[in-house]
Amino acid sequence: MSFQTSTPISCRLRTLATWLMMALVCGTAQAGKPYHVDSLLQVLDAVIDSSAVYDARLQQDLVGYRIAYDNADDDETRFQMARTLFKTYRKFRLDSALYFARQRVQIAHRLNIPDSLLSARLDEADALKCLGRLNDAKAVLDAMPHNAYINNNPNYYSLYLSILLSLSHMTTDDVEVADLKSRLMHYRDTLNLVNTHDTLTVCVNTCAINKAHGRFKEALEGLLRLGDTHHELVMSSAIYWYELADTYQSMGDLESAKYCYTMSAVIDKRNSSKTYTSLQSLAWLLYQEGDTERAYRYITCSLNDVMSSNARNRLSLVGEYLPIITAAYTHHQHNLDRRRNIVIAIGVLALAILAGLLSVIYRSNKSMKAMQAQLTASNNRLQQLNNQLSEQGKALVESNRIKEEYIGQLFNLCSQYINDSENKRTKMLGRIKMGKVKELQEQLSYSTITQDLNRLFDNFDAIFLELFPDFIERFNALLRPDEKIEVKGKHLLTPELRIYALVRLGINDSTKIASFLHYSPQTVYNYRMKVRNKSDLTKDQFIAKIQSL
Repeated sequence: MSFQTSTPISCRLRTLATWLMMALVCGTAQAGKPYHVDSLLQVLDAVIDSSAVYDARLQQDLVGYRIAYDNADDDETRFQMARTLFKTYRKFRLDSALYFARQRVQIAHRLNIPDSLLSARLDEADALKCLGRLNDAKAVLDAMPHNAYINNNPNYYSLYLSILLSLSHMTTDDVEVADLKSRLMHYRDTLNLVNTHDTLTVCVNTCAINKAHGRFKEALEGLLRLGDTHHELVMSSAIYWYELADTYQSMGDLESAKYCYTMSAVIDKRNSSKTYTSLQSLAWLLYQEGDTERAYRYITCSLNDVMSSNARNRLSLVGEYLPIITAAYTHHQHNLDRRRNIVIAIGVLALAILAGLLSVIYRSNKSMKAMQAQLTASNNRLQQLNNQLSEQGKALVESNRIKEEYIGQLFNLCSQYINDSENKRTKMLGRIKMGKVKELQEQLSYSTITQDLNRLFDNFDAIFLELFPDFIERFNALLRPDEKIEVKGKHLLTPELRIYALVRLGINDSTKIASFLHYSPQTVYNYRMKVRNKSDLTKDQFIAKIQSL
């Protein structure tokens, strides 16, 4: 079943989703109007982008908790504040959570209250479990005396359950797996017996029992009933939505699973939780659907959160997804590059066809010789400029940022020149057809080379300084203090700086520089010698420094 059906279960699920989204995105949700998956994914993207804001709020809360802990008047107050710090750090930074759990153990020893010591030990085992130290966590639990406090403590059984579940995923021995699953069922049954107040834990545990026996419909019905009767509870529970998603996925309803995984991920990220699994599961579903870019982003976010929280037990789970999604994303980028190359090839072919047509027109009508010569010269200049800019583009492969910027600007410039050339050709053909030979001669006698060069220089200067904003400052640092170059005039770069800008891009041949800038080789040589004499560096040292700016 999916969110598009009108079954009672789906309607109830949409109602729960609406309740949650009304709280998360105030002013955009309407009661009774369900969110589609795409809209919910956009909410998740916005929440991920705002992660720093949520983390900053949590850090601010932690500052207050630490002050209260450090200034506590007695061990009882300090014991309770250490619990608050443990719970906060548990979803954010696990090594700190373990530290405060052990602080509680030390304080409990001083207080000499057995139940307080057992409570602190449970927190210590929880932190060790989250850090991936499963055997250490199990040893802490096994060492606890089975008194009335432990026997009736749901946290004890919940911890044991999660540890056994993690161990069952790690082992490959069939006998050991069967034994762990048997013990899991025993602890799940016991947990429901001792838990008389935590409705969510009982529901999730009952759901796991039903799924273990293949009763997926009963598991789903139980979760939805909880949502019907406890709206506020499920609105803030990432665990509830994760279990709901996992149940839908087990039943083959991937669209509903994706929806619920997204709900869970939104709650986790808004709460600055770093020890989640919902975003990884969502990334995997998106990858299977072909949404590789979003899947790559989500799995990378998950990996960063796992690393920052030091949750080693979740690192291997994220690592299983990352190589596959990375490969898919790389393949996707390769396809984009291939399409771009096809577009470039089509553009070159179009230019070749245009040149051929111009040649045919030239041979068929002797009276158009002057116009054809002008058009051919214009196209040759355009081709020369295209080749020069292409060589510069190849030299800028040192980073993706430089490559993308120059290629984009290159195509804009070439497109503009092609459009100008085509407009000129069309106007000339029109005047020829109308017999306006005199106007055609006047047009052909006017040269725009100076304007074209100035526009080229302006574009080059703007692009170069956008990529190397501190070039002028760093270039002047190579010169003696009294020899610094000041930029004047309407151009962003002086001729000297423009020559060395080309050197920075890998064009060191003075002949090529002269051709690009329409200077004579001697002029380029004089400029370079004039500037080099303002530095105390040798010729080779100076060039090496320029190329590393």
